[in-house]
Amino acid sequence: MRPYIIVTILLLIHISSNGYAYDVTASPSFWIDRLDNHDAVLMDADKIYKFNDSTITSIDQMAKIEEMYRTISGSKIKQYLTHDPLPVDKKRFDKNGRKIGQRFFRELEENINLEGAEDITEIRFGVITNTADIRAFPTIEPIREYPNSKDFDTIQYSKIYPPSIVALLHVSKDKKWGFFQASFVRGWIRLNDVAFAKDRDEILPDNNQFLIITGSFVDVYEDRELKKILERLPMGTRLSITGEDEKRWIVAFPYKTKDSKLLIRGSAYISKTSDVNKGFLPYTKKNIIQQAFKTLGEGYGWGNIHGKRDCSSFIKDVFATVGIYLPRNSRQQISTGKLLGHTDNGSSANDLKEAVKSAVPGITLIGLNGHIMLYLGKFDNRDYVIHSLFGYGDADGFKAVNSTVVTDLNLGSRTKSGAFINRLKGITLVTNEPQTKDSPQ
Repeated sequence: MRPYIIVTILLLIHISSNGYAYDVTASPSFWIDRLDNHDAVLMDADKIYKFNDSTITSIDQMAKIEEMYRTISGSKIKQYLTHDPLPVDKKRFDKNGRKIGQRFFRELEENINLEGAEDITEIRFGVITNTADIRAFPTIEPIREYPNSKDFDTIQYSKIYPPSIVALLHVSKDKKWGFFQASFVRGWIRLNDVAFAKDRDEILPDNNQFLIITGSFVDVYEDRELKKILERLPMGTRLSITGEDEKRWIVAFPYKTKDSKLLIRGSAYISKTSDVNKGFLPYTKKNIIQQAFKTLGEGYGWGNIHGKRDCSSFIKDVFATVGIYLPRNSRQQISTGKLLGHTDNGSSANDLKEAVKSAVPGITLIGLNGHIMLYLGKFDNRDYVIHSLFGYGDADGFKAVNSTVVTDLNLGSRTKSGAFINRLKGITLVTNEPQTKDSPQ
């Protein structure tokens, strides 16, 4: 809780169209207090289940691991493996800023092991045992679009954290990587980061009592004295409760045996002073806004590099605390829920500007091309959002931000491409339920 307090007090800033400014808008209470019904439950558990089911059905990259078939066809595996083609015909750069040669891509293509996809493959189910990368291809080497773009590795999808469950569909030729289906994306994960179960049923939690991480990140310990950190888990992570005492929660945590088999132990510990909640938070505007502001001032990390969040993982983690599971990237996220407008559906720039008037604070996602934001409300005749922002264009050139910030949608107004409000891609409500507009204040 301490980092959140420090960030809230010392970094009460927002970025306006005129640059940085100290401002009351960078406080969650400012936005919550302006709402008529901030504590009203927007969807109960049954409605959230239906919302998640609808999202997973509509997003090909998502899956309910616990309901997957136990086998998969070779043709389907090949379709998945070639979803993102190798950029062999594009100029790409390595970690040292040097152009990547064709030999690298040939070796990478060979390691993908496309010919190794059998006609029928038996799926193996497992659990992530430590923080791992999800990659577009089976390599730890970055593939960058520009020589100096060290903050962006184009083949880094995301990070995945224990105790996430996964399904192994395919293995690389060097046997070091597996192509996995996770709940929110498919991609390559190092096999060393996964423990495999005897059967799919073994990966399922056997306890309805669980904790949700509600702080930005919370430490999990391997000892009762809370001195040896086992993992640092992000907001939205779910952990089964196996016990508790006055000072600590005891939670189930996955371990890996020497032969890569799964062992679930009820012997990991979380301090009761940590920012966690027993069960999901109720889905209210207040809770979503409060959760979003817990990351205010934290650094930006494309694909969760360096343990940080990008724009879409920020959104995904916040909504996971109420049990809503969103897809990995901004393009997919802006297509879920109750659409207010989208360029793919024929909405014009003016249509989308008009749709912002129907945005509901705390539950509306607003997307640009490759970027997504959470709507906070209107103040001083400007629409405000909170988002994890790498940077933006200004009259003086590119302005690096690298942080979760509060901004208005006039940001970028001094550039040729125009303000954010004029470059909207889509607007959606994270609900399937009718909404009543809050009274203007």
